[in-house]
Amino acid sequence: MDSKSKITRRRAIAAGGATVLFGGGVAYLASGSESDEPEYVPETFHTSEETTGFGVELAGRPLVGDPDATVDVYYWTDYLCPFCKKFETETLPKIGSNYIDTGDVRLVVLPYPNIGEYSMPSAVWSRCVWRTVARTNPEAFWRWHEAAFDAQSESGHDWADEATFREITERTDGVSVSAVDSCRKSRGDAIRDAIETNVGVAQSVEIRGTPGFVLYNRDADAAGKLVGAHPYDTFSNALDRVLEA
Repeated sequence: MDSKSKITRRRAIAAGGATVLFGGGVAYLASGSESDEPEYVPETFHTSEETTGFGVELAGRPLVGDPDATVDVYYWTDYLCPFCKKFETETLPKIGSNYIDTGDVRLVVLPYPNIGEYSMPSAVWSRCVWRTVARTNPEAFWRWHEAAFDAQSESGHDWADEATFREITERTDGVSVSAVDSCRKSRGDAIRDAIETNVGVAQSVEIRGTPGFVLYNRDADAAGKLVGAHPYDTFSNALDRVLEA
């Protein structure tokens, strides 16, 4: 593709700055039995201070996978979201094994508070847990992340409160409650502002709920969007299209 064509393609989605390879099919799947897949534990974590070509700020965000992976998956989530839990338990383990751990895909976990009153506070807990363990014990963040989804109740989102997330933090090995509390107190406002910035990126490409995903080929500057708890085959097909861009 010559440079003129590439510029034209880039302008096709000015909000995201990338060629759109496929649309944002929504698939909010009905509740069913949990997957037999084991919970996914990433093999590789890292940090970054960059802002990506798609406009996502990475500083302070949990990053999973090879930093040089071809494709970024920007994963907007809410710990109160039942469809996010469905994605975590039924689709993510296979994506992790087949794309992230192979070095093809990097996963960026981004809060999108939109479900209930405690959505934003839980997002701040998450970011502070990551800040305290990212350089020394990043696996501890993932244990905390899984425990937060495991705590989800089937009876709505009233289960989510200060006591619940404090208890999750206290029983997660490798996470200091005092350090997380200090972060929440000193950096809470800045974290909320940063969360809103990346929510704005999601909204600019018409992601209005969770889970929401942008699949972005950093080399080709090409992207696709998915919204909802899609099954693995749908996600795999989308990733293959973006990887081949």
